[in-house]
Parts: sequence; structure tokens; C-alpha cells
Amino acid sequence: MSGNGTSNKGRRLLVRIALSAAYVGFMAVVFYFGKGHTILLDNKDSEDGTLKAYEEVSVSVDGQEAIDFMSGDRDMAKVRAQSHTLRITVNGQVTEKKITVPVGMEMALVSIPRLAAGREPFVTPFVPKDQPAPADESNSGNSNEFSAPAPAAPAPGAPAAPAAPPAP
Repeated sequence: MSGNGTSNKGRRLLVRIALSAAYVGFMAVVFYFGKGHTILLDNKDSEDGTLKAYEEVSVSVDGQEAIDFMSGDRDMAKVRAQSHTLRITVNGQVTEKKITVPVGMEMALVSIPRLAAGREPFVTPFVPKDQPAPADESNSGNSNEFSAPAPAAPAPGAPAAPAAPPAP
């Protein structure tokens, strides 16, 4: 009977390993295909001046309702997964292009003129201009340094406060 117990333990271990692997694989598939992104569609002249924005263009992302752009316009589309098909309509001519958004990119900026011309990179990460600079990690909020509040301005007509003595 002792041999049968060892056999059951081995089977249980194999079943647990197989279920764990299937669970991890399922999580990876769901993450890859279920990840949401925001795609910013940009119809502006290229920065180097070689490509001009379209006067009028219509773009549909993954079969969603088409978005109409004028020169200099920018709009967004919310999508899921990594690969997308953009349908670009200019003066009645329809072009379909495929793009892939990298896994770590939450918000991608797609240049319509660059995409239509096939010039890389047409997908770039979007970074807002007014985004604050990253905080200096060496002086994060966990230090034990004391920071005194800024002195209040004296009331009009009040005598000035004496200067603070130098710190030892």
C-alpha cells in the first residue's frame, strides 16, 4: 500500500504544477490582450518639416467610428490589446495601416502623416509638456531634515523683524 501513496503524491504535484502553469499563462494572455491604451492621433506637420499635415483626413481605429481631422488637429481613441488597424481616408482614397503599441506604453502618439508615408517612428510615447520634473530621489519626503515655513510678510507700517542669528 505504501507504493500507492507515493504515486498519488506525485500525481498531485504534477496536477498542481500544471494548474499553476495554466493560471500564469492565462494571466499573461489576459494582460496582453486586455490591456487598455489611449492612442492620440496627430495630424500635424512633422518636426523636421519634411511631411505636411493633411488638409482633411478621416481615421478609424479598429473599426470604431471614423474621426475627421483638419490640419493641426489631434484627437484620441481608447483601445484594447497591442496591435491595431488604422483606416486612413484622404480625398476618397482609403489606406489601412497596422500599428503595435509597446506593452509598457499607456498613451501613444501616432503621427498620421508619418504613418501614411510609412516613415518610422510613427508611434511615440506621449509626454505632456507641463508634466513636472521627476523628484530628486536623494531628497525625498522621508528625510529627517527640518524645513521651516517661509516667514510671513510684515504688515504695512510694522517695524521689520530683526535678522535671525546664523545657525551653529
